[in-house]
Amino acid sequence: MPTKEEFNKLIVEAYHHLYDMVYLRTHPLADLLVQETVLHRGEKAQRLHHLLLNVVEELYPGPQAPVFSKEWRRYRLMVLYIVDGLDPQAVAAQLNISRRQFYREQVSALDAIADILWERYKADLINSNQSTPLEQVPAASDRIELLRLEAARLSQTKRYTNLEDVVRGVILLLQDTLSRQKIALELALPETLSKVTIDHHLIRQLILVVLGYMIKSAEQARLLISAMDKDAEVILQITIEPPTYVPLINKSEIQEQLSMISEMAELSAVEITPIVKENITNGFYLHLPTSLPRTVMVIDDNEDILELIQRYLTMHHYRVVPVGSSSRAISLARQIQPYAITLDLMMPGQDGWDLLQHLLNQPDTRHIPIIVCSVIKQKDLALMLGATAFLEKPVSEQALLSVLDSLEVNETT
Repeated sequence: MPTKEEFNKLIVEAYHHLYDMVYLRTHPLADLLVQETVLHRGEKAQRLHHLLLNVVEELYPGPQAPVFSKEWRRYRLMVLYIVDGLDPQAVAAQLNISRRQFYREQVSALDAIADILWERYKADLINSNQSTPLEQVPAASDRIELLRLEAARLSQTKRYTNLEDVVRGVILLLQDTLSRQKIALELALPETLSKVTIDHHLIRQLILVVLGYMIKSAEQARLLISAMDKDAEVILQITIEPPTYVPLINKSEIQEQLSMISEMAELSAVEITPIVKENITNGFYLHLPTSLPRTVMVIDDNEDILELIQRYLTMHHYRVVPVGSSSRAISLARQIQPYAITLDLMMPGQDGWDLLQHLLNQPDTRHIPIIVCSVIKQKDLALMLGATAFLEKPVSEQALLSVLDSLEVNETT
């Protein structure tokens, strides 16, 4: 058992090599924090990687914390640096701190994370010393499936985005532009605002595109951003006054940018409506869902199977995206970021095994739970290669719903 000081050093080392899976395979934390002996080294490295990413969210100080408090700044620093991948200089610029202060704040954040994981490690040690009757120990493949379902369930928490954090982060990114163009910002966000069920990066990109359009040629204007909860959505309103300061560009360029905004909104499952004043579009309403339907991508070259699973899920309020080819599945998974994927192994061209590995090895799709559905009885192999769960064909409605239900996260605002 390491000392607390040794443990802290291991945490720092692991974060410095967070995206180096080869390094994480042999790092001591892979055994200290991922204690399941049935996992091979590659799986332990992936579990450690996701654990270190997810624990950053535990630094979130809550909506009541002042925006520029030490706790809020520490949390935002780790999100920008570790999750978003910005370099130290860019993070320091967004947080309006010096590079030297960045490193001081980073040390403080890593110490806080080390404290969280140290307590978790000690609790796991205590639990591991408690014996379990042999007859209660599930088979190895069942244990792996349970572990993968739990990891996938935890990853679903990242589908819920704190809109206020995104908006304030975007404002920090654009503050020099706003200052240079003498655009006054009025921000009206309620103290409590529901989290939205949109990927953090997608909603951030959409807001950046909308704001980029709004302020492109504006000068000495007022930019108003407000939000409110209504039913099962958050309505984000972005307007600029006076409306004559909306970008003074030619009609074809305006249409091109509006088309880009529309495509981004559709990609993010956001309903967007223009605000027109004096025959000029001077703003937008963004309707951001706070509840699902969740999207399930069904990859199978058999049209009857596609239709069957679609019938199973649509009546239970899932949105189903049927995909009949591997090549289309890869690009589509990146775009729509589905809640889960069901995957047939017997696919023409690139088979399901190759597709499974490709999806799990890409940074923008490896977090998506993949449920292998096949007539081939290869559950152990599918799980060892990274599938979240395995269902033997013909897949029953109840079995599929049971797996999807196990991914459910009870999110509170």
